[in-house]
Amino acid sequence: MKKIDTLIPDLEEVIYGRGGWNSALGTMMGEAIATSANTRFSKPQEPRGYLSLSSIGTPCKRKLWYRINKPTTSEPLSASMLLRFFYGDMIEELILHMVMASGHLVEGMQERLNVHGIRGHRDAVIDGMTVDVKSASPYSFKKFKNGELRANDPFGYISQLSSYVYAAKDDPLVTNKTTGAFLVIDKVSGEICLDVYDFTEELKTKEQEMLAAKDMVAGDIPVERVPPVPASKSSPNMKLDKSCTFCDYKKECWPTVRMFQYSYGIEYLTHVEKMPQVPEMVND
Repeated sequence: MKKIDTLIPDLEEVIYGRGGWNSALGTMMGEAIATSANTRFSKPQEPRGYLSLSSIGTPCKRKLWYRINKPTTSEPLSASMLLRFFYGDMIEELILHMVMASGHLVEGMQERLNVHGIRGHRDAVIDGMTVDVKSASPYSFKKFKNGELRANDPFGYISQLSSYVYAAKDDPLVTNKTTGAFLVIDKVSGEICLDVYDFTEELKTKEQEMLAAKDMVAGDIPVERVPPVPASKSSPNMKLDKSCTFCDYKKECWPTVRMFQYSYGIEYLTHVEKMPQVPEMVND
């Protein structure tokens, strides 16, 4: 029986055509991708209005509160973003079926989990370890490849994976009860890495984290917001923090924010003392 330590070189053997890929795996992968396409494209996607294992670690509590209590007020996702989500689905299925071809044990794919009333589903258990499959930009991929996620985790991935590990504490498929891994592919270069984390410390307080998240979303909206940052080193203007720029609820949280179209993209200004010399966009 193979160990997860050799997963990356074994996957490379599959890519080279020296693994165990066969037509049955191709058919399974095709059916899984078709199911994902049917789910995503057969009807409009509705926002989740419930607390999930993947969301409890959202760094901004206010964002999480909006997601649970006012899900329909989020900014509508663009067609390009929805298509990117489907790309992620396809890459996940491709990688997991390649793992099967490589001879590693893949179990519990997309199984639903429920702990303390918080639902979620994991990607897979590989060789007894909880694994989350992700496709990433070159910038994000470096964080996984270099093991830097604990220090730079704007989307709460550490909490997400440790929650899956915690939820599987009584699952016989998961033999490694304290460790989880991200299996990540760079969407541009095609490079693959396995980023493994020991969650011993996180698991000690995971129950409290989950219960605190449930209490938070059941109460009043948190007052604290991510503070704005200077628009530039020399400008008196203030803009949304980068994490807020990508938030679907930024206009709920900052209703008076003003949008300006720069050559490199949109800047969201919360305080305008000096008018930018670029077009201002209408805030719908």
